[in-house]
Amino acid sequence: MVQDGTLLERQEGRSRIMTTNRCERTMNNGFGLRKAILLLGAVLVASGSYSSVVKAEGAEGGRQVKATAWKEGTAVTTDSNVSALSPGYVHRFANEPIMLTGVDRSYDVYYNVPKAELGGNHYLELDLSYSDLLLPSQSTLTVLVDNKPLQSVFLTKEEAKQRKVTLALGADEAKPGFHKLTFAKHGVVSDDFCEDPDNPANWLQIARSSFVYIDSKATWTTADPLKEFPHPFVEPGTTDEVYGVIVVPDAPSSELLSSALELAARLSSLTAAKKPVPMMTESEWAKADGKPAHVIAMGSVGAWTGPVKKIVEENGVRTESEELALDYMSLEEAGENGTKQMLLLSAAKDEAIAEKLRVLTNPKLAEQLTGSHLVIKQTPVVADEGDEPKKLTLASFGSEHLLLNETKPESGKLNVTVPSYWKLTGESSLDLKLKISPLLIADIGEKTERKTEKKTKEAGADRYGKYGLTVTVNGIPHTVSLQELTKTKHQGDTYRVSIPLTSALQDKDSSGALDIVFTANIGRTEGPCTGDTNNGRWIFIDKASTFHVPHEMSKDSSFQHWPAPFVSDQGAERTAILVPQQVNGTFLSQLSRLAGDLASDTSRRIAVFREPLDDQALKQLKDYHVLVPGDLGQFPSLQKLRDKLLLPTDNDRLQLGKYNAINETTDYAAWIQPSVWNENRVMAVFQKVNVAGGEQGSFVHPNLLQYLKNAKKPGQVVIMNKAKAVFAVAAPSDSQTAQEGNASNPAGKAPGIPVWLMVLIPVLLIGLLIVFIRVRRKEKRDAGKQ
Repeated sequence: MVQDGTLLERQEGRSRIMTTNRCERTMNNGFGLRKAILLLGAVLVASGSYSSVVKAEGAEGGRQVKATAWKEGTAVTTDSNVSALSPGYVHRFANEPIMLTGVDRSYDVYYNVPKAELGGNHYLELDLSYSDLLLPSQSTLTVLVDNKPLQSVFLTKEEAKQRKVTLALGADEAKPGFHKLTFAKHGVVSDDFCEDPDNPANWLQIARSSFVYIDSKATWTTADPLKEFPHPFVEPGTTDEVYGVIVVPDAPSSELLSSALELAARLSSLTAAKKPVPMMTESEWAKADGKPAHVIAMGSVGAWTGPVKKIVEENGVRTESEELALDYMSLEEAGENGTKQMLLLSAAKDEAIAEKLRVLTNPKLAEQLTGSHLVIKQTPVVADEGDEPKKLTLASFGSEHLLLNETKPESGKLNVTVPSYWKLTGESSLDLKLKISPLLIADIGEKTERKTEKKTKEAGADRYGKYGLTVTVNGIPHTVSLQELTKTKHQGDTYRVSIPLTSALQDKDSSGALDIVFTANIGRTEGPCTGDTNNGRWIFIDKASTFHVPHEMSKDSSFQHWPAPFVSDQGAERTAILVPQQVNGTFLSQLSRLAGDLASDTSRRIAVFREPLDDQALKQLKDYHVLVPGDLGQFPSLQKLRDKLLLPTDNDRLQLGKYNAINETTDYAAWIQPSVWNENRVMAVFQKVNVAGGEQGSFVHPNLLQYLKNAKKPGQVVIMNKAKAVFAVAAPSDSQTAQEGNASNPAGKAPGIPVWLMVLIPVLLIGLLIVFIRVRRKEKRDAGKQ
């Protein structure tokens, strides 16, 4: 049957009962006869689902997309996020070479298996080099996956300089998700029992070219897509991480844009690299150019005007007043291989989407989702955790519990980044929560008891006095003596120790980033005999150990603590974005990147005001910190207030020449100032200097945003030139202050001379003149008498 140029084909999909109910509900709601006939015809389709072929209207060469609604509980195969252009998936687990020294050493790394159909040819390939002095009959390398031994190999002398080892991985090692990979080395250079563990000739290196190969295919099958959300739109740990796009109607409302930015920020926060999620309008998505991607289409049912409208109509998607519908569909595009997923978020009004979007953005609610079609009628209530202070722990940066012993005395490098919007106000520290092996404590106690024995001291039995924990922060070590630690107050078997961080955080080169390594110093020190390495001596570091970083939220009109004052520990802080009436994909995608900086770690919404603004909106805007992205000429509400802007414009082009910047080489500019609507609030503007040149809708570059987060330099104006170099330049307010100072102290007048001194000097001169005249007269009288 053909209706309005759209082909309806019989496909597997929704059940006959579901379609019948939809038809009855449609008639009861007063839908037109054409709709009733269309839905009635679908009842005759035995499988109960539609497959619609739609073409973008008004777009030359518009893409033709076939959308098929998923049938509840039926497995559907779509494209995986693994490239179909290359066989399998390769994960390189080492950013730098892994060096194992000493007799017994181990090291942990992690690898990720993507969600995809899998073959059976998985393997681990290691590029090794090691000392040619290692005894091949006793030196081994053992590989463990998830703490289970995989295989051990002898370290033969013939291949010491370069050796390639390939180990097969089984089904358990290739399950989708993250796996721990452990390398355990045992190496000796002599047959003597007394092997020196510190012999520099005892080493093995695993090159960074080593990798895990997963025999993955280009498809993935699931019957429960909501349970797997946010896959396939983002997939953390994979190469690109972001594989979806958010599509909104061509004329999105302020409420819908706010919801789209909230969802984009949430998805971005789940990726390791905090990659932004692209956004575009319906008409842009309808164009034929561009690589096909998984789609999240969100908007009220009546807002669509192009291909999404056809998909909505032909699949009978509709909602009652306050309902939010989540519908999964398969997308097949003419001329393209493969099938993508579409998640359609629909409501009668955009306000309903805004109210119920938390089912996707709140982790506690999202984990409860299931199925392929879901209608949310009641807004779930969740506990408000917004006012709780932001707590940083080892776990919040991806660390697990750490167990350090003689075999594994050193942890991997932990990367910690303190929020850039924190203005530090006091002494910072890492408050470690430790547990120490009872045998280690007994050794320390034994040493303490024997300390007074002269013979013991002369024999050098101070072997246990050197037990300790070294915490290296940005290359600077700090060692804690376990002997001293055991003397402090503790709760049961738990000890606490504070590692100072103030100097590391104040270092201008660190930009709030810390590289932390933990090393246990618990090896015997009295001689070269290694003895039993599995001797029950260990130090346990709890992942709940906290970072104590006193701070406040900056409220200054400065980029030094960006993105403050627009954010706080609870998220976006009374922040609004002013957007023009017309938006495109370039603008929306860059807006997604900007919003990710503001709300990536929070569920708080960012308000959106869309031009033109009425009186009520202008009144509301006074209560917000405001972000203005894009050409100022697109904002009618700013036209009467241009004289209050920090940077002037001439023919819609920013004029930067007066402020230590070359106007002709500058590409983008950003500045921060008191809001033109309320001087007690702050306003930031991001703009392309030459609006007429470059991509339409572009207003910011990733390099500029990265500079704002890392530089931590005070200033109100930041520019990026056409070579993508970013600079902080003198603000106009600074120049004006200097000019006003010069005007108050014109040339020729001594600055800062007190008034009383200016009066006293002429009086003294007159007095001296009178004295001089009297002396001269007296001399003349005396000369006349002679």
